Amino acid sequence: MRPNYRSLSVYLVGVFMGALDTNVLAPVFPLIMRGFHIPLGWAAWTVTSYTVAYIASTVLAGAWGDRIGHKKLFVWGIVAFMLASLLAAFSPNFWVFMLARVVQGAGAGAVYPNAQAEGIREFPAERRGTALGMFGAVFGMASVLGPTLGGLLGQYLGWPAVFWINVPIALVVLTMSRRVAASPVQDRPVPDWKGGASFSVLLAAALLVLMGTGYLRVVFAGVAALALLVFMARQRHASSPFLDDRPLKRGSGVSMMIGAALIGLDMSAAVFVPTLVQRVLHFSVLASGLALLPAAFSGAILSGVGGVMVDRVGPRRLLVVGLVAGAIGGVLLAWPPLTFTRFIIAMLFFGLGTAFTMGAPLNRMALALYRDDQSGEALSLVAVFRGIGLAAGPVILTAADSVRGFSGMYGAVAVASLVGVFAFLFVPDVKPVKQGQAVSES
Repeated sequence: MRPNYRSLSVYLVGVFMGALDTNVLAPVFPLIMRGFHIPLGWAAWTVTSYTVAYIASTVLAGAWGDRIGHKKLFVWGIVAFMLASLLAAFSPNFWVFMLARVVQGAGAGAVYPNAQAEGIREFPAERRGTALGMFGAVFGMASVLGPTLGGLLGQYLGWPAVFWINVPIALVVLTMSRRVAASPVQDRPVPDWKGGASFSVLLAAALLVLMGTGYLRVVFAGVAALALLVFMARQRHASSPFLDDRPLKRGSGVSMMIGAALIGLDMSAAVFVPTLVQRVLHFSVLASGLALLPAAFSGAILSGVGGVMVDRVGPRRLLVVGLVAGAIGGVLLAWPPLTFTRFIIAMLFFGLGTAFTMGAPLNRMALALYRDDQSGEALSLVAVFRGIGLAAGPVILTAADSVRGFSGMYGAVAVASLVGVFAFLFVPDVKPVKQGQAVSES
């Protein structure tokens, strides 16, 4: 089987759009805070609301894509993401903006797992890591261009411009997708949407417990408890549960998902880097976008390398190296007083950490949990737990910031990374696949 790069390119561009949106947002974060007159804690919810919607959408869309075709779900996600970007750009107030972010998250949840599931289908089994590494490289490219583009747009056109940029990219993807063949379909039931809705309410309410005060915490705790009961009941009695939890019945599966959540928490810290350098190093909006370039370049260069190395040495070693690098980067930023030189070194370590955790290594381990015809579900499951970390990260990190400032925030990142290293030590590695062999787990 020869790799089909023509079809793969469509899915890579679609993922690039979503990844670019995440990275262009970071430099304009302070502008959004000032534009809507909100504190850092509420601004963090623009990330959290996006991620909660992404989590709910990704499991349903990934598994649904296995059943009715990954391409179809991918296209629907692109359309939703484009329309939500327009709504975000023209939001008259913060609550409309939050609604737009929720719809964006739902659209991204349809794009990412289906793009990657269809992308790896275009490659032979022995080169799956390479295919996933290409998606990682696209994320890296977006992380190179995104902060600089976000800084430029925010500095000269205002924060809404970072959402306008999604529209022409989405139109290009939709045009390209017309030349891609439809995906194969499978006759299996779609996961329980009621379970998905209760899971989303559970996650949002649990996060609001962290943010609330006084009676609000009690109210949100009650909502979270009720949602948990509903979710557990649906998991037990639904004909096709929201989460296929078979991997979670093994200790190795639990450890892997804990590690995925901690990787997500580490990833969420990137959105606060521009705010850090604007406040501590006194960078402008444009310069704060450029400040992310060391992490972006190192991540972009090493993501493709990581994909190739997964095929040769397996993913666990790369995950451990990436998490250790993330811990070192967190310590360097947490150690006051922060200097420009130490900031640059920290960004290089964060780039290495992102390249060796976010893309091919973690997804390759997820694929080993399921059959080949469940690739969408496998990628969705790991995306859920990584998304839990992404959703909880801004809330947890802003809480740490309120206690010890940015030292507390990035100290928490270092601790999370080291706990992640420990978690992955309990996950069996995936054996490299030789040409003509089936995928196997050691």
